[in-house]
Amino acid sequence: MNVKKLGIALCLVAAGVAGRFFLSGLLPSTPHLTVTLHGITQPLFMMDLFFVVATVSLLGGLLLGRRYALLIPLAVMLVTDVVLGNTAIFLFTWSGFAFIALLGGYARSRLSPGPISVAQMAGLGVGSVLLYDLWTNLGCWLGWYPHTLEGLSACFTLALPFTLWHLLSTTAAVTATAVALATLNLTPLPQTSPEPSPLSRYTPVAAALGLALLSLASL
Repeated sequence: MNVKKLGIALCLVAAGVAGRFFLSGLLPSTPHLTVTLHGITQPLFMMDLFFVVATVSLLGGLLLGRRYALLIPLAVMLVTDVVLGNTAIFLFTWSGFAFIALLGGYARSRLSPGPISVAQMAGLGVGSVLLYDLWTNLGCWLGWYPHTLEGLSACFTLALPFTLWHLLSTTAAVTATAVALATLNLTPLPQTSPEPSPLSRYTPVAAALGLALLSLASL
């Protein structure tokens, strides 16, 4: 077991847990800007702490690779959901963060050499939001809306305030993280062990897909 990778993984889990606990009461009030979607007036931004778990999940994949990546969001959500709670589609939430971790793991081998750039991190942050929101909105539609095109349209339209907040907060968080990584000259840890077998390489993918299937089966 790579002790350095394990240490970084534990630090990311601790950061995610601390962030969800301590920031949960510090989010600013929802701004007095509203939008009417499908006849329902709601705030323009629906604030939550998505960006905390998304950032540590993405970093886990980027810095450590896929084999460690899934452990980070799942550990963060398991610990914090016990206290903060979740919704009936919590498995979609968990698997959505697992997908973000895998995205970071796949991007890891495709980054330009050297420190992770601000532009790369910002782009991955946007991709993470779109991936997560598409998946969790699907869960909302399957669980709470009519299974029609109108129901699908209503679900995704009413979720736009969440997506807008996710884009703004996550882009800011991952950009700040990228600046910190560049300042520290921190790069993805190299592969020091022998080339993993196909079974080992695809086990994280299979685990994430299994969690996704479990999410669908739970509805």
